[in-house]
Amino acid sequence: MERVVVLGAEEEPEHGVALALLRDGGFHVRVAALDPGSPRAQELGRAGAQVLPFHLNGTAGIEGALSGAHKCFFTTRTHFNDPDPLQREISQGYLIADGCKQHGISHVVFEGGQHVQRRFGFPMRSMDAKACVGDYMAEIGLAKTQLLIPFLYESFLTVFPPRPAGPNLYKIDIPMGDTPMDGISLRDVGPVVTSILKNSHKWMGRSCFLSADRLMVKDYAETLTKYLAPRIFQDARISLKMFVESYKGEGGQDIGNMFEFWRKDTQRRNVAEMFALSSDMQRFSHWVSANRESIISSLQK
Repeated sequence: MERVVVLGAEEEPEHGVALALLRDGGFHVRVAALDPGSPRAQELGRAGAQVLPFHLNGTAGIEGALSGAHKCFFTTRTHFNDPDPLQREISQGYLIADGCKQHGISHVVFEGGQHVQRRFGFPMRSMDAKACVGDYMAEIGLAKTQLLIPFLYESFLTVFPPRPAGPNLYKIDIPMGDTPMDGISLRDVGPVVTSILKNSHKWMGRSCFLSADRLMVKDYAETLTKYLAPRIFQDARISLKMFVESYKGEGGQDIGNMFEFWRKDTQRRNVAEMFALSSDMQRFSHWVSANRESIISSLQK
């Protein structure tokens, strides 16, 4: 069997990808963890993965993880509190790409991005960095498939929770207007990656635009209302400027620009193709129904 290495096993979507590969049983799975003793890394070890340490401070940090592997999955991360988050992410992506090239990795699947700054003149550093990494991988001749991950349903539990606006009333502060927004559950990324790695001949050199549903914000709100009654959810119809001013995390302008990019860009996501890759993917209504109690619990925090 081929050996697949997943870099960064403590994080998502990497942890879910490793679990999906292990459940499939068609690969020897190696996971590289910043802390091999962490609960998530140990969970993967118990499930049958080989757990190895790695770091991104230099080429030596990924040697052991990549040596002897045939295929690889990774994503890079944007640290908006870093003095130069764009360059830091690009440098780490280049480091991984060089390591994959050096060790003869036959197929690399990674979370990619699009050139937002180049196309529309405003920055979305997370996407811009990933796009630069993808360009570099093409330059050095790596066989690759990039995943374009849309809005994650789970973001309603964490980064973009509906805002209380009255008794049993909640507003969704996402500045998409009347433009539909693609979405997917985090749990469905792993099976898609597994399918791609099992069909490398079909996917090498391609981009995979993930999507399990495509809804306007008002439609997301109506679905939440249907399954979480008597609670009522509404699109706040928030502007980009209002979103940036009210966003409480790091990188508010970049996150706002992500939504603006999705509004302006003609998305090439093929939901039917995604269900061919993984027939068990969840439409948003299915996800809400399956996670009703978790959503209600998050609203009460």
